[in-house]
Amino acid sequence: MSRSRTLSLAVALLFAVALAPAAAAGEHRLGFGLHYWKTLDEIEGSLGDGIDDNGLSQLVSYQYLPGPFLKLEATVEYFPDGFGGATESAYSPQVFVIVGRGLYAGVGVGITRSSSFEDDWSDPFYGARVGYELPLLPRLDLDLNANYRFDSWSELEGYDSDVLTFGAVLRFTL
Repeated sequence: MSRSRTLSLAVALLFAVALAPAAAAGEHRLGFGLHYWKTLDEIEGSLGDGIDDNGLSQLVSYQYLPGPFLKLEATVEYFPDGFGGATESAYSPQVFVIVGRGLYAGVGVGITRSSSFEDDWSDPFYGARVGYELPLLPRLDLDLNANYRFDSWSELEGYDSDVLTFGAVLRFTL
């Protein structure tokens, strides 16, 4: 099975789990936020001046909490000026499995779509995230996080701190 089909199956499975009628017993959250990112110098150098080396994207996310320390998250991130080799606007659907409450860590997978890509879709990428959820009001949290995106799991061993990105998301418990 190809990587894109495997990714599509994984995304469909997580959405099915998150939206299943049995999910009504868990907690549901809706989030809106910003993600600050910086492009690797080697990508910028190889693709020329058409690529911004940093930027701010907007995102919307849905979290389902089936238990007190497990979260399933589906996120769509929008890059108005492109990202990951895209020179035009792009969006990136992603899914994460997150463990922890307050202080947390998670892993995920995503793809990026832009009309500036040859086939409109990028290859899948993976992500690792650590963060802290700060309660603001009874049903409102501020999620501050650091993210690391990579193309293969072997890249986790010697990570490059230049590719760490930072995000802030306001999450409303439904």
